[in-house]
Amino acid sequence: MKKFGFILLAAITAALAPSCNDDKGDYPGYSLITSIRTLDDGSFYFVRDNGQTLYPGDRSRMPHFTPDDEQKRAIVWFNLLDEPVSGYDYNIALYGVDYIYAGTSQVVNTQEELDQLANNPTSFMVDYLSYSNFTDEWLTLYVGYPVTDNSKHSFTLIVNNVEEPEQSEEGYLDVELRHNADGDIHGYTYWYYISLDVTPLAELLKDKKGISLRILTQQNGTKYLKFDLPGEK
Repeated sequence: MKKFGFILLAAITAALAPSCNDDKGDYPGYSLITSIRTLDDGSFYFVRDNGQTLYPGDRSRMPHFTPDDEQKRAIVWFNLLDEPVSGYDYNIALYGVDYIYAGTSQVVNTQEELDQLANNPTSFMVDYLSYSNFTDEWLTLYVGYPVTDNSKHSFTLIVNNVEEPEQSEEGYLDVELRHNADGDIHGYTYWYYISLDVTPLAELLKDKKGISLRILTQQNGTKYLKFDLPGEK
């Protein structure tokens, strides 16, 4: 079997692992954020952000799981199986699937468009940078915000062509994370993974090294984070 290079999502393992085992101590050994792909015959598989594929050859622990067509991203809990599956990089025993929020990105060219986008604060800890990932398809972040009803919260990545950026770096596309809490701003702060689809920005990114991300945070005001694309141009 080829070298296994998965990054464990240690920040959430303790919270979610109890839902992915039975009384015999049958625990998953790995967790990973993936994209979900369905096939014409109703089966499914998972794709890493680096393009490697995982086929759930053993679904005995989740025999009735069917992917939600509206859900594009998920944390997958699994163990590796020794038997290869033709056409896939890894064969796995599936233990759990936890959907994560998947938003989109857009270019904002008018003040009217900008005014329609809320900008509620979103916490981000530099210590959690290692849990973030940026590719030419997805920007994945580990963020915190006050919440009592998570279904109200949405996120959008924007290129703001209305206002001049306060901070910019040559060779990087200036983007902003916009968070709409829909009035749900008074709960305890909880931390979640979110993914933003960056393919709508493909033309703007093609000559860039990566992005300079502006985030309005709860305690520390506006912060800027730099993410390089894989295989820096």
